[in-house]
Amino acid sequence: MSSTYISTVFLFCVALNSFSAAENNAHEEISREEFEQMKNGMKMLLEKVQIQETRIMDLEMEIEVLKNGDKEKNRRTVTESRRQEREVKQKKVRIVPAPSESVIAFYAYMSTTESNPSTHHTIIYDHAVTNIGNGYNRHSGTFTAPIDGVYVFSWTIFMSAHGQYMSIEFMLNSQPVGASIVQGTNDYSSVTGTAILSMQKNDIVFTRTHATYVPHGSIRGDNLMRTAFTGWCLSCH
Repeated sequence: MSSTYISTVFLFCVALNSFSAAENNAHEEISREEFEQMKNGMKMLLEKVQIQETRIMDLEMEIEVLKNGDKEKNRRTVTESRRQEREVKQKKVRIVPAPSESVIAFYAYMSTTESNPSTHHTIIYDHAVTNIGNGYNRHSGTFTAPIDGVYVFSWTIFMSAHGQYMSIEFMLNSQPVGASIVQGTNDYSSVTGTAILSMQKNDIVFTRTHATYVPHGSIRGDNLMRTAFTGWCLSCH
């Protein structure tokens, strides 16, 4: 209980006693009506003080709750920071060694579906994930051998509707050196081809739809299935 409240109650009691002592002589000093007005005024004052005292107590409780809440929030923040620091320390750092000059490899895929391509159409694998040696061109869909060597290539084609079909040619410069066909017997079908070539510097390889076999359907490319092209050098010199 605050000192303001105690002081007010004390003064009120003193005033009441004074008024009671003077009540017998009220007609000599003040009228009884004035005396009652003064008593009522003191009562109203006491009620206001009690109301203010209640508000003060409520505010003190709210402040205490806020203080405790801030402490808990700060504790949680510190705990979370420490947990994250431990995770960073415990996490194994994956160190990828820098490739030597003799390493040549690439991997790229189509990020969107190629709708109804025509014959003799070069397939563009526009998203290059790996391109060590910078031999692959994601704009033209071609790989140019940076140096002489023996290279391995693989391509995968997806189609996404029953009854669709397509033949894919694998080209070395302007000559077809491989081919594969995909037939849509199910809702989703795919085919993968592989080739190993001895290449000279600046030789070019790429995939295209067959020059004379008319394709029917679209080449699928999305996050569910990746039409992709990849290659690497087995022996580079």
